[in-house]
Amino acid sequence: MGQGASAYDQSELAEFQDLTYFTKREVLHVHKRFSALSPDKMKNVGRNPVLSKEELLHLPELAANPFKERLLDVFSDNGDGNMNFEQFLDMMSQLSSKAPLETKIDFAFKIYDFNGDGQICEKDLEQVLLFLIQPAVTGTTLTSEERAQVINNVIEEMDMMMMEVSPI
Repeated sequence: MGQGASAYDQSELAEFQDLTYFTKREVLHVHKRFSALSPDKMKNVGRNPVLSKEELLHLPELAANPFKERLLDVFSDNGDGNMNFEQFLDMMSQLSSKAPLETKIDFAFKIYDFNGDGQICEKDLEQVLLFLIQPAVTGTTLTSEERAQVINNVIEEMDMMMMEVSPI
């Protein structure tokens, strides 16, 4: 009663539920939000079109996030920020309050590992710093020397923290 036809049958919804931190009802809600980002494409292409990064950036949850484009790049299969519904659902699931802390830590690491080498290096930290400052938005700029100092301070602090937790 009061429910329209679902884009997915019960077995597909059950599979999505098993692969995410969402219930079937939440999966349908995420699909509705995905569809609303490009209703014409949903109508013309079908239930699982690929939405462009530009279309996905209209998602209100991403609006104020300085890493919004990086988020989309990390969750898209080919790294260009374009996503189909399954990729979008995966992203929304991992960003949800239901996702475990370990999942969020793994996800955050991927966001900060710009060069994809499995480590956070000085170049990665510089990229993070540039994303956070965003001179066009904040009006703040740092010289290359100031950026280098911030990066060195972060690395030194992390080294000290690691020495405190590492058993000798």
